[in-house]
Amino acid sequence: MYSQIKLDQLSAGSIYKITFLGLAFSLMPLCLVFGVFAVFGFNTIIWNGQPVHGLSGLLLSPIIAAIIASLLGGFVGTACVAGLWLHSKFRPLTLSGKNISHDQQNVS
Repeated sequence: MYSQIKLDQLSAGSIYKITFLGLAFSLMPLCLVFGVFAVFGFNTIIWNGQPVHGLSGLLLSPIIAAIIASLLGGFVGTACVAGLWLHSKFRPLTLSGKNISHDQQNVS
């Protein structure tokens, strides 16, 4: 069950968090697959202009994913912050999401 909330403006930190998490959780599996290919000798992991093969390629793939996610997250996040700020000048933002139910005994 989804509920809707209306917001005047999202914080920049929330936008960057959503952007970075989306990129990281989508690029990490992709880069790990490329790392597995590098173990088998494919030129899928490139560092300093040279292909990296074997276990080194597999270990380097998550580092490359983190670098790419950080760079793209900074660029795309900044563009989203600017675009959503501009949108907030004209109308509120309506978001849909699932509610999280909390057990009142576990909440401190």
